[in-house]
Amino acid sequence: MNLRQIEAFRSVMRMGSMTAAAEVLYTSQPNVSRLIAQLELSSGLTLFKRAGVRLIPTQEGQAFFQEVERAFVGLDSLKHSAKNIRNLGTGRLRVAAVPSTGMSVIPRVLKTFTDSRPELTVSLHVNSSPTVEQWVKSQFCDIGIVVHPGDVSSQQSELLALVPAVCVLPGSHPLAERAEITFSDLEGQAFVSLCHGDGTRSLVDGLFEQAGVERVMAVEAQYSAINCEMVALGMGVTLAHPLVARDYLHLDVVVRPFRPDILFPTYVIWPTAQARTRLAEEFVETLKAYYREVLGHA
Repeated sequence: MNLRQIEAFRSVMRMGSMTAAAEVLYTSQPNVSRLIAQLELSSGLTLFKRAGVRLIPTQEGQAFFQEVERAFVGLDSLKHSAKNIRNLGTGRLRVAAVPSTGMSVIPRVLKTFTDSRPELTVSLHVNSSPTVEQWVKSQFCDIGIVVHPGDVSSQQSELLALVPAVCVLPGSHPLAERAEITFSDLEGQAFVSLCHGDGTRSLVDGLFEQAGVERVMAVEAQYSAINCEMVALGMGVTLAHPLVARDYLHLDVVVRPFRPDILFPTYVIWPTAQARTRLAEEFVETLKAYYREVLGHA
């Protein structure tokens, strides 16, 4: 199996015939036919059924085409990166982040970062801490922002901030008049929680258990942003990162300090030292400056 055979197959699938594929590839129809036959032989797959002069992709052919398209997306990305490096000298920045940061802080920081680098191409990938960790380890992403650094060495992780959680309540909630909220205030209250398996959920549940306070676990969701939306609908109260909660102040919610502090950490995780890029380091410095400005945290 070689790239020329794959290109011939892809062109036939996209163009619908060997003749059209041959024109795109600047070759002859018999040569495309030969390449397809070689590909079927080397892969052990029957890619097409012949119906006279027509080619009908088999199920194997359709499945193989999907894999080929995924591979070519990666090749197209490499071409794009090479063009950026050649023409612009800055390349591409890939940032991975957990939802609590990726859906609130990171877009704002990227706006600041790209304003001074209009030629820069950036991509933001949002997922759980373990997935972000894997993306950075595999160098699919240049930098990762997580809540829990997981199986990452101290040389490859850095604490960005420890931010105290806030309590988000419906505007009409009786506790909305309080200057601050405590564990005991939430005894018997309908609570909107993160899902089981989330590290922050485990932290919060453990602290409520230590305090001997039982909440009514009304509903749960994967992201704090969704929890804040449900609070605005009157479905309960929640604890959230203050930068997430801030995005929902335009809705019918109030945000109050929670005491004693429940600290939500944010970490940067890096690839190996050899794989660090100057661009990623500059982005992290911009991120630190944002935390200092907004929350007073280094």
